[in-house]
Amino acid sequence: MELKLFVRYVLPMHLVQLITGILPNTDVTSRIRGNMMRPFFKKCEPGFRIGVRNIINRPDKIEIGKNVYISHHCYLNGTGGLKIEKDCMVGPMSVIVTSKHLYEQGKVQQKSVPSSVIIKQGSWLASHVVINAGVVIESGVTVAAGAIVLKSAPKDTIIGGVPAKVIKEQEKGS
Repeated sequence: MELKLFVRYVLPMHLVQLITGILPNTDVTSRIRGNMMRPFFKKCEPGFRIGVRNIINRPDKIEIGKNVYISHHCYLNGTGGLKIEKDCMVGPMSVIVTSKHLYEQGKVQQKSVPSSVIIKQGSWLASHVVINAGVVIESGVTVAAGAIVLKSAPKDTIIGGVPAKVIKEQEKGS
């Protein structure tokens, strides 16, 4: 089964990234790359844009909503299930993990426990953000640059820090 997943999802996605990696990192090329990569996700709606040199594990377990942008040099792990809803942005060099390594007898093990991550509609992860397994980022959340998110974030808030906590509520537009 592992070989089938590799041939169906991982290898073609890698080839798309390799071929388009020579192109400049622009809006036009991120749209081209996004359109070429769409078939290799569990689900990926129109308007997907993705920058260069991203690492994507288990795309067969990743769902991408409409008009999602993932910047360059990100790491997305779909092992436990990852859902990014419509109109979300993921900033450069961000990390989203959906599994946690086990500790046994005081040592980290190669085994891991999967736990899904959901990034809800209209949220923005700034650059260098880390989202831990099991986290739900509710709709309209801004995650400040460099934040490490260990717990779920309430709707329409700005969170930041290490570990991330609510800084303030989003201002409502008129």
